[in-house]
Amino acid sequence: MKGWSIVGKAVQSRAYFSTVSLLTGLYKGSLSFRTGKGGFKIPRYQNTYRLEPYKPFKCETVDLILIDVMRNYLTGLKYHPQTCTQICQKMSAEVRDKIYRKYYDRYKVVIVMSIVQKLGQDVHIGFGKLWDVQKDTYSTHVIETPEFAAMGLVVGTYYE
Repeated sequence: MKGWSIVGKAVQSRAYFSTVSLLTGLYKGSLSFRTGKGGFKIPRYQNTYRLEPYKPFKCETVDLILIDVMRNYLTGLKYHPQTCTQICQKMSAEVRDKIYRKYYDRYKVVIVMSIVQKLGQDVHIGFGKLWDVQKDTYSTHVIETPEFAAMGLVVGTYYE
Protein backbone atom coordinates (compact mmCIF):
# COMPACT_ATOMS: atom_id res chain seq x y z
CA MET A 1 0.00 0.00 0.00
CA LYS A 2 2.90 2.31 0.61
CA GLY A 3 3.99 2.11 -3.06
CA TRP A 4 0.46 2.93 -4.17
CA SER A 5 0.34 6.11 -2.11
CA ILE A 6 3.68 7.27 -3.55
CA VAL A 7 2.39 6.72 -7.09
CA GLY A 8 -0.84 8.49 -6.20
CA LYS A 9 1.07 11.48 -4.85
CA ALA A 10 3.28 11.57 -7.94
CA VAL A 11 0.25 11.53 -10.22
CA GLN A 12 -1.42 14.22 -8.16
CA SER A 13 1.69 16.38 -8.11
CA ARG A 14 2.18 15.96 -11.89
CA ALA A 15 -1.44 16.97 -12.51
CA TYR A 16 -1.02 19.90 -10.14
CA PHE A 17 2.22 20.97 -11.84
CA SER A 18 0.70 20.82 -15.31
CA THR A 19 -2.35 22.82 -14.16
CA VAL A 20 -0.21 25.44 -12.45
CA SER A 21 2.22 25.67 -15.34
CA LEU A 22 -0.64 26.14 -17.80
CA LEU A 23 -2.06 28.94 -15.73
CA THR A 24 1.29 30.68 -15.30
CA GLY A 25 2.42 30.13 -18.90
CA LEU A 26 5.43 27.96 -18.06
CA TYR A 27 4.28 25.00 -20.15
CA LYS A 28 6.53 24.85 -23.22
CA GLY A 29 4.71 22.19 -25.24
CA SER A 30 1.43 22.65 -27.03
CA LEU A 31 -1.74 20.89 -26.04
CA SER A 32 -3.07 20.48 -29.57
CA PHE A 33 0.15 19.68 -31.44
CA ARG A 34 3.05 17.29 -31.11
CA THR A 35 6.35 17.59 -32.94
CA GLY A 36 7.06 14.97 -35.59
CA LYS A 37 10.02 14.15 -37.80
CA GLY A 38 11.75 17.24 -39.09
CA GLY A 39 10.26 19.49 -36.41
CA PHE A 40 6.83 19.69 -38.04
CA LYS A 41 3.75 20.15 -35.89
CA ILE A 42 1.40 17.17 -35.99
CA PRO A 43 -2.06 17.80 -34.56
CA ARG A 44 -3.61 15.72 -31.82
CA TYR A 45 -7.28 15.36 -32.53
CA GLN A 46 -10.20 15.15 -30.19
CA ASN A 47 -13.78 14.42 -31.12
CA THR A 48 -14.96 17.39 -33.17
CA TYR A 49 -17.71 15.60 -35.09
CA ARG A 50 -16.40 17.37 -38.17
CA LEU A 51 -16.43 15.25 -41.32
CA GLU A 52 -14.47 17.53 -43.67
CA PRO A 53 -10.89 18.81 -43.38
CA TYR A 54 -10.25 22.51 -43.00
CA LYS A 55 -7.71 22.40 -45.82
CA PRO A 56 -8.35 19.58 -48.31
CA PHE A 57 -5.50 17.79 -50.08
CA LYS A 58 -4.96 19.46 -53.46
CA CYS A 59 -3.32 17.21 -56.00
CA GLU A 60 -2.54 20.18 -58.30
CA THR A 61 -0.11 21.71 -55.81
CA VAL A 62 1.33 18.28 -55.02
CA ASP A 63 1.83 17.71 -58.77
CA LEU A 64 3.89 20.89 -58.97
CA ILE A 65 5.97 19.90 -55.92
CA LEU A 66 6.59 16.39 -57.28
CA ILE A 67 7.55 17.63 -60.76
CA ASP A 68 9.87 20.30 -59.37
CA VAL A 69 11.72 17.95 -57.00
CA MET A 70 12.09 15.15 -59.54
CA ARG A 71 13.41 17.50 -62.23
CA ASN A 72 15.90 19.07 -59.81
CA TYR A 73 17.35 15.71 -58.77
CA LEU A 74 17.23 13.81 -62.07
CA THR A 75 18.61 16.26 -64.63
CA GLY A 76 21.95 15.00 -65.90
CA LEU A 77 21.90 11.86 -63.73
CA LYS A 78 23.68 8.68 -64.84
CA TYR A 79 22.22 5.43 -63.54
CA HIS A 80 24.13 3.73 -60.74
CA PRO A 81 22.23 1.49 -58.28
CA GLN A 82 23.71 2.87 -55.03
CA THR A 83 23.38 6.53 -55.98
CA CYS A 84 19.86 6.02 -57.31
CA THR A 85 18.65 4.50 -54.02
CA GLN A 86 20.08 7.46 -52.12
CA ILE A 87 18.51 9.90 -54.58
CA CYS A 88 15.12 8.18 -54.18
CA GLN A 89 15.36 8.60 -50.41
CA LYS A 90 16.37 12.26 -50.71
CA MET A 91 13.61 12.99 -53.22
CA SER A 92 10.92 11.37 -51.09
CA ALA A 93 12.12 13.22 -47.97
CA GLU A 94 12.10 16.57 -49.77
CA VAL A 95 8.65 15.96 -51.25
CA ARG A 96 7.37 14.94 -47.80
CA ASP A 97 8.81 18.07 -46.19
CA LYS A 98 7.33 20.39 -48.82
CA ILE A 99 3.91 18.74 -48.54
CA TYR A 100 3.96 18.90 -44.73
CA ARG A 101 4.64 22.64 -44.96
CA LYS A 102 1.25 22.99 -46.69
CA TYR A 103 -0.46 21.74 -43.46
CA TYR A 104 -3.13 19.52 -44.96
CA ASP A 105 -5.09 18.56 -41.89
CA ARG A 106 -6.43 15.03 -41.46
CA TYR A 107 -4.40 13.56 -44.33
CA LYS A 108 -1.70 10.92 -44.26
CA VAL A 109 0.86 11.17 -47.04
CA VAL A 110 2.50 8.13 -48.66
CA ILE A 111 5.39 8.73 -51.07
CA VAL A 112 6.81 6.05 -53.37
CA MET A 113 9.83 6.82 -55.57
CA SER A 114 11.60 4.37 -57.83
CA ILE A 115 14.28 4.57 -60.49
CA VAL A 116 14.63 1.65 -62.91
CA GLN A 117 17.45 1.12 -65.38
CA LYS A 118 16.32 0.67 -68.98
CA LEU A 119 17.52 -2.67 -70.27
CA GLY A 120 14.64 -3.54 -72.62
CA GLN A 121 12.45 -5.05 -69.89
CA ASP A 122 8.89 -4.32 -68.83
CA VAL A 123 8.25 -2.81 -65.42
CA HIS A 124 5.03 -3.15 -63.45
CA ILE A 125 4.73 -1.36 -60.10
CA GLY A 126 1.52 -1.91 -58.16
CA PHE A 127 0.07 -0.02 -55.23
CA GLY A 128 -3.21 -1.04 -53.63
CA LYS A 129 -5.30 0.19 -50.72
CA LEU A 130 -8.86 0.80 -49.66
CA TRP A 131 -9.93 4.02 -51.30
CA ASP A 132 -12.43 6.72 -50.43
CA VAL A 133 -13.27 8.24 -53.80
CA GLN A 134 -14.48 11.56 -52.40
CA LYS A 135 -11.56 12.36 -50.07
CA ASP A 136 -8.50 10.34 -51.09
CA THR A 137 -6.35 11.43 -54.01
CA TYR A 138 -2.96 10.83 -55.60
CA SER A 139 -0.36 12.45 -57.81
CA THR A 140 2.14 10.77 -60.16
CA HIS A 141 5.01 11.85 -62.34
CA VAL A 142 7.28 9.85 -64.66
CA ILE A 143 10.61 10.95 -66.12
CA GLU A 144 12.21 8.86 -68.86
CA THR A 145 15.75 9.20 -70.13
CA PRO A 146 17.75 6.88 -72.40
CA GLU A 147 19.34 5.30 -69.31
CA PHE A 148 16.52 5.06 -66.75
CA ALA A 149 12.88 5.65 -65.96
CA ALA A 150 11.91 7.35 -62.71
CA MET A 151 8.44 7.13 -61.20
CA GLY A 152 7.06 9.15 -58.33
CA LEU A 153 3.77 8.56 -56.53
CA VAL A 154 2.26 10.67 -53.75
CA VAL A 155 -0.94 9.43 -52.12
CA GLY A 156 -3.01 11.57 -49.78
CA THR A 157 -5.37 9.46 -47.66
CA TYR A 158 -7.98 11.03 -45.40
CA TYR A 159 -8.29 9.86 -41.82
CA GLU A 160 -10.74 10.91 -39.12
